[in-house]
Amino acid sequence: MKREFYTSYIERFGREFTDELIKKINSPYVHYLRVNTLKISPKDLIKRLSQKGFVLEEQELDFCFKIISKPFALSSTEEYLLGYFYLQDKASMISVNELAPKETDLVLDSCGAPGGKATLLSQLMNNKGVIISIDNKPERLKAEVFNIQRLGCINIASFDMDALNVKRLDLKFDKILLDAPCSATGTMWKEKKRMKSVNKHIVEEHSVLQKKLIKSCYDVLKKDGLLLYSTCSLEAEENDENAIYAQSLGLEKIKQKYFFPNIDDTIGFFYALFKKL
Repeated sequence: MKREFYTSYIERFGREFTDELIKKINSPYVHYLRVNTLKISPKDLIKRLSQKGFVLEEQELDFCFKIISKPFALSSTEEYLLGYFYLQDKASMISVNELAPKETDLVLDSCGAPGGKATLLSQLMNNKGVIISIDNKPERLKAEVFNIQRLGCINIASFDMDALNVKRLDLKFDKILLDAPCSATGTMWKEKKRMKSVNKHIVEEHSVLQKKLIKSCYDVLKKDGLLLYSTCSLEAEENDENAIYAQSLGLEKIKQKYFFPNIDDTIGFFYALFKKL
């Protein structure tokens, strides 16, 4: 970990916590899967995977399981190809679940590709309502289309569009998910080299972009609508400061939470849920 981050974390979280974090990210990363309840029940999927030698552990969300041991890659199984599950970190699942979309909602996933959160939204909505998922990265969009088809989500429309230009859709949304592009410092447990390729200048650049994205999403959110802002970053500039900025626009903060590898057994993650006044 670079000294600038180590010093920052000590100031914010304390030396003992920071040292525990470093110890944790040097251990093997823990993987999770999400049962795609549009196609199969958790009970039936676990039975099928157990027969193949996979050991899974239940989590607080009934569709989320920790992978304890695996005889081979889960992505090589018939169940993966059939779209019975999606490999996804638990923090990501918990955050999307907080948005609680209804079957009648018009939902925007403003930086949607490769589709992990959009397809979870579809699952929570029982494949009803409408989800507009936009992204401006062609390769990630290809992956999203594949995941949408594999998981059998029929209520998602995917568009090649920059979220800064979302007004062009001329729509107002009941719920918006903004999983913003970020420095991804929270993924250092999963991607060991992450902290060597990121610096505070990159963090600041992302913070500026994230504020623009928050404003763009705010403009297309209905009154009393909900906005879920999230990052896989641990940096205050990308999280706490942006939550304050969102409130300055006229969004009421309902809840915010950090996830830490050494505390929650997930990637480092942040989300804040807002209501438009």
